[in-house]
Amino acid sequence: MPFTERPQDQPEVDLNELIARLSRRRWVIAGTWLAVVAAGIIHLATTTPVYEASAMLNIEKERGSGAIYINNGAFVESKNEDYYQTQYNLLRRYSLIEKVHRDLDMSDHPEFGGPSGVAALVDAVRIVPVPKSRLVHVKASSRDPETASRIANAIAETFTAENLSHQLFISRDVLQALQAESGSAKGRKLYESLPNVVNSSLIQGLKGDYFKLESQAAELSQKVTPKHPAMIALKSNMAALRTQIGAETERIVGSLKAELSGQLRGNNVRVVEPARAPTSPSRPQRKTVIPLTVFGGMALALCVGLLVDGLDQSVRGEKDVEEKLRLPFLGLIPQGRRRSGERIYQHILSKEQTFSGESFRGLRTMVEFAGVGGKAKAMLVTSALEQEGKSFISANLAVTFATMGEEVLLIDGDLRRPSLHKVLGLPLEKGLSDFLAAGQNASEVQALLKTTEVPGLKVLTCGTRPPNPSELLNTPRVAALLAWAASHFDRVVVDTAPILPIHDTLLWARHAPSAVIVVRYGKTRASAAQSAARKAHAAGCKVLGAVVNAARPTGLAYPDRYHYYHSYHGDAEKAESSSGREAQRPA
Repeated sequence: MPFTERPQDQPEVDLNELIARLSRRRWVIAGTWLAVVAAGIIHLATTTPVYEASAMLNIEKERGSGAIYINNGAFVESKNEDYYQTQYNLLRRYSLIEKVHRDLDMSDHPEFGGPSGVAALVDAVRIVPVPKSRLVHVKASSRDPETASRIANAIAETFTAENLSHQLFISRDVLQALQAESGSAKGRKLYESLPNVVNSSLIQGLKGDYFKLESQAAELSQKVTPKHPAMIALKSNMAALRTQIGAETERIVGSLKAELSGQLRGNNVRVVEPARAPTSPSRPQRKTVIPLTVFGGMALALCVGLLVDGLDQSVRGEKDVEEKLRLPFLGLIPQGRRRSGERIYQHILSKEQTFSGESFRGLRTMVEFAGVGGKAKAMLVTSALEQEGKSFISANLAVTFATMGEEVLLIDGDLRRPSLHKVLGLPLEKGLSDFLAAGQNASEVQALLKTTEVPGLKVLTCGTRPPNPSELLNTPRVAALLAWAASHFDRVVVDTAPILPIHDTLLWARHAPSAVIVVRYGKTRASAAQSAARKAHAAGCKVLGAVVNAARPTGLAYPDRYHYYHSYHGDAEKAESSSGREAQRPA
């Protein structure tokens, strides 16, 4: 059974195979890379440059760990964990940018004019904090560098001015409130609600002691009269604590009043670096786009090439034959060119050493190793589809066997599209179809054979092209023909029709013991070749393996074999020439 699973080895990176795959897809890679580069050039040529200006602000936290301000009549602390995030959001708020838009008179600006001008200006502004610092960049983008710098500076200056005004307003408001309520019961209540007072650890301790004494006095009042010495002592201690709490509260409020009246809480935001008109656009950045397009495009092109090659299910070499077809690999025949008037088997008969000739000799050896070593064995040469080169392989394989001294019969078994008479330069006249149609005895085939210039090689051409090939091949004369050929020749090679379009080859396969599948390099799909081999095997014919025809040198593996071959034979010829000259040299 030829369809056997091969053990899966650990995957290894084969550099030769990788280069071969990329070389096969060089046009895909080149096209993808050129498309990416062209897209990058078009992008640079058509995109309007955008400039970004940046102003730097320094935002300090507000003075005093317990700074306060009035919010809807209540005292609230201004220090919290989200202070800086709040400032960043205030910098980019719509009302601020709307004011900048109005101050800069941008209602008719080509970029920021019209009903959506403010929204466009909001989108053009970025707030970028400097990590681990109190600095923040106010960045503005525009197609005009001067406009970008004006916007960034206007936002920074407007925010700074608003912050100062806000701080002065809060300071005055708090100071007026504290002085207006001084000495009244409402004032004492206001003082005690201040965050500085509430958060004072000393006042908290005094109030805790006071609450304890108050609790003791409540319990003691149920046992003794108010004039009892113990009750009087408790009342005295409670009064002393109230005096201390009042004094500490007055001290904290006095300190706060002094701070507010003396400093009025100056501005904690200042412009460190005003924005300047940028000299180069922020986008598109040519220094980034060009290298990214060139090198990124090449990386993308290589990936696309590998992807296309991975999706390709055609057969290209030994690895594909063994892994995709799960068949023995018999050989790889290179693609070659023939001179005008030259026979297709001239490279085998030539005295010069050729790579093609050696490839067919290697194919002959592999066929013998695959199980055709015995004499008088018929062998089919077929393919999955048309244009695979089976007639070329059949003729050259037959010639190769004949050069070894064997008597070989080459039969053109394709009754639909015979081609051996063309490639071998033989007349069509009577042949196989005539015997299958009216032959009485297999010995009649002898008269239909045609001789060739190759010693030991006889050819049975198709003959008259019949209208009913399948009916002729479905007669007992096929078996009689192969039996007669087996008794008169050492080797019988039958060039048959492709398996998949028609079933003529399967009629041959019932009587022939073995077959060779021909696949065309880079053209034959693995599924088609696999299906053809399955059908041949189902018909009772042993598939010896597959031979890859018309291989092209790609990557490192194939050329290395080619150069090794020529180097080996070239060195041998030089050695022989040198030894001949030494022998002819007089003593």
